[in-house]
Amino acid sequence: MLQGRIRALAESEAKFTAIADYSYDCECWINPEGGLIWINPRVLDMFGYTPEECLAMPGFPAPCVAEIDAARTVRQIRRALRGGTGQDYEFRGRRKDGSEFWGAADWRPIYDSRGGYLGIRISIRDITQRKEAERRLETTVAELRDAQSVQQEYLTRAQDEHARLSALLAAMDTGILFVSYDDRVVYTNPAFTRIWMIAPGTRLIGRSPQEVLATSACALARPEEQGRHVLRPPREGELLTALEIQMADGRLVTQQVHSVEDVYGRPVGHLWLFQDVTRERQTADQLIYLAERDALTGLYNRHRFNEELARMIADAQRHDSRVALLFFDLDDFKYINDTFGHRAGDAMLIRVAGEIAGQVRRNEIFARLGGDEFAILVPEISDEMLRVLAERITHAIALVRFQFEGQSLRLTSSLGIAVYPDHADNSEDLIARADTAMYQAKDAGKNAWRIYRSDLDTTFQMVKRLSWNDRILHALENNLMDLQFQGVYATDNRALAHFEVLVRMRDKDDPSVLVMPGQFIPMAEKSGKILDIDRWVLRESIQMLAELSGIPALAVNISGRSFDEPMLPQYIAEQLKHYGVAPRRLMVELTETSAVSDLHDAQRFIEALHQTGCGVSLDDFGTGFSSFAYLKHLQVDSVKIDGLFIRNLPNESDNQLFVKAIVTVARGLHKTTIAECVEDEETLVMLRNFGVDCVQGYYLEKPRADHPLLVNASRLQHTNLELRFS
Repeated sequence: MLQGRIRALAESEAKFTAIADYSYDCECWINPEGGLIWINPRVLDMFGYTPEECLAMPGFPAPCVAEIDAARTVRQIRRALRGGTGQDYEFRGRRKDGSEFWGAADWRPIYDSRGGYLGIRISIRDITQRKEAERRLETTVAELRDAQSVQQEYLTRAQDEHARLSALLAAMDTGILFVSYDDRVVYTNPAFTRIWMIAPGTRLIGRSPQEVLATSACALARPEEQGRHVLRPPREGELLTALEIQMADGRLVTQQVHSVEDVYGRPVGHLWLFQDVTRERQTADQLIYLAERDALTGLYNRHRFNEELARMIADAQRHDSRVALLFFDLDDFKYINDTFGHRAGDAMLIRVAGEIAGQVRRNEIFARLGGDEFAILVPEISDEMLRVLAERITHAIALVRFQFEGQSLRLTSSLGIAVYPDHADNSEDLIARADTAMYQAKDAGKNAWRIYRSDLDTTFQMVKRLSWNDRILHALENNLMDLQFQGVYATDNRALAHFEVLVRMRDKDDPSVLVMPGQFIPMAEKSGKILDIDRWVLRESIQMLAELSGIPALAVNISGRSFDEPMLPQYIAEQLKHYGVAPRRLMVELTETSAVSDLHDAQRFIEALHQTGCGVSLDDFGTGFSSFAYLKHLQVDSVKIDGLFIRNLPNESDNQLFVKAIVTVARGLHKTTIAECVEDEETLVMLRNFGVDCVQGYYLEKPRADHPLLVNASRLQHTNLELRFS
C-alpha cells in the first residue's frame, strides 16, 4: 500500500515537473517567509539566470527587478504573501546582462491537502512586445489626435477665410461673375447684381450667362455694337482687352474676363469682372478740364495754348502750310477793374469770351492767356480770310454793350497777327511778333488790328526784347543765373524769421556783372521763359534747404504766369520729396497785382500750394484796387506791405493810416504782416508800434549771396567772382 502511494506521488511529481518545466511562463514558489522554494527552467530564458542561481539568490525576485520598480515590487510580494490572488502586475525586469524588459506577474496562494498555507505561486510572462505595441498604438493615437487637431484648425481657418473672403467679395465695388467650363454660373457677388440692376433674390447659380443677362434691367446705349461682346468668353489663344460698356442711363461699365485653370492646368471656367467707372471717368475728365481750361471763362488756358501752338507748327512743318496767331487784349480794361471792381471786370471777360467763341471755328483754338489777354490759333488760312476774321473780332468786341449796376459799359480791343512761317519759324518768336503787332495796333489808336510788319519793328525796344530772350536762354543753359538772399526779421526781437530769395542774372560777356531782375524779368514774362526761371529758383532753393538743415525758411517769388502752369505745385511737391525737405521750410510769394488780375486761377493755384504744405505770401500788398476786398478771397498765410507805403513812412500820415488798416485787417483774417523797404530805425520802431510782425530792408540787411548762415551751401562755394551791378 505504501509503495503504491509513493509510486503515485512520484508519478504526480513527474507530471508536475513536466508541466512546470516546459511552461511558457516563468513559474516559482515563494514560501510564507518570502524565500524561493522552487523555480522552473524558463527563468534562464527570461532572466538569464539558472534555477540554481535563483535559489541561491537572497530575496528573489527583487534582484531581478529594475531599480525603478524594485521597491514597489517587494511591497507587492509582501502583500501577496498575506493571502489572496493577483494578476497582471506589470514591472520592468532586469536580466543578468543588465538589459531590461517588461514583465507581468500573476499569483495565487498554495495550500496542502489539509489546508495548511504553503506560500504563493508566481507566474511571470514577458510582455515587452505587448508594451511596445501599446506604445506604438499610443503614439499613433496621439499622432491621430494631433492630425485631427491640425485638420480641425485648418478647417476652422478655412471657414474663417471663407467668411472673410465672402465678406470681402460682398463689400467690393467690383462685380464678380464666375462661369464654369460648361457655361453655368457658379458664383456672383452683390456688386454684380447691383451694376447689372438684377433684382435682389433672383436665383442666378446654375443658369447660363445669357439667362443671367435676361434678368437684368439694364439697357445698352449701343446694343448692336456692344451686345455681342458682353459676357463673350475668349476663344482659344485669344486675349480680350477691357471692354467699355456704355449704358443707356449714362453709366460707363468696364468688363474684363480671365480664364481660370486648376492646379493641373486644366480649364475650369472664366472669371468676369465688372466695374462702374462713371464717377472716376467724370472726375478724370474734370481734372483734365481744370488742367487745360481757364477757370473764369472756360476757354483753353496758356498751358493748353502752348501745347496746341507747338502741335500746329509741327503739322504746318510736315504739310508745308501756315498757322496764324491772333493776339488781342481789351483796351483800357484796367479802368473797368479800378473803377467798378473786380466783379465787373470778370463779367466783362466772360461776356467777351462768349462773343468771340461764336466767331471761332471747330479747328481753331481760342484761349485766355491771363488777365485780359486772349489768343486765337488758326491753321491753313489765307491772308484775305485772316483780315476778315480780325475785322470781325474787333468789331464784335466793340459792339458788346455791358450793363453793370445800372451803367452801360463798352470796351474796344487791339489785335495783332503773326503768321508761321511768314513772320517767325518757332513758337516763341511767333508769340513775340503777334504781341508786337498788337502794340502796333494800339499805337494806331486802339480798336484796331494789325498784321506784323517787320519794317515797323526795328525800334530799339524790339531789338532789345529779342536780345533779352537770347540772353535769358543763354543764362539758363550755362548756369549764369544767381541767387541772393535778404533776411526778414521779427519786429519785436529782431530775430531772423526767414530769407527772401532774389534772382539775379550774370552777364554772358562778363560773368562778374550781375543784371538786376527789373531788366530781364519783364522780358522773361513776355516770352514765357519766366516759367523756366521759376523752376530753376525753386529747385536751387530746395536743394539749399536740404544741404543746410539749420537755416530758416526760404521765400521764393513766383510769377503770375505760373498760374497757367497747373503742374508747378506738383513739381514743388516732387522736389521737396526728392531732397527730403519739410514743406513748411519753403514759402511761395505771389504778387498782389498778378493774383488779383487772375483771381480764380490764383485761388486754385494757392489751394494747390497749400496742399503741398508750403506757406503762401501775398507780395506788394496795397498796390491793387480794392486790396482789402480781395484779401478775404485769397487764402494766403501772410501779406507783404508794398514798399511804396513804407518809404518815408514817418513823414506820410496817409501811408501811416493805410499801414495800420492793413495790419488790422490782416490780423482779423489771421494773417501775418511783413513790411519791406525799411531803411531807418524810426520807420522800424513805428512799424513795431503798428503791430507789423516782420520787416526787411537795407537798414537791417542788404541782399547778398554770401550770408554767414549760407556760406556752406555747395552752390555758393562755387561762386568766387567779384561782382559788379549793371
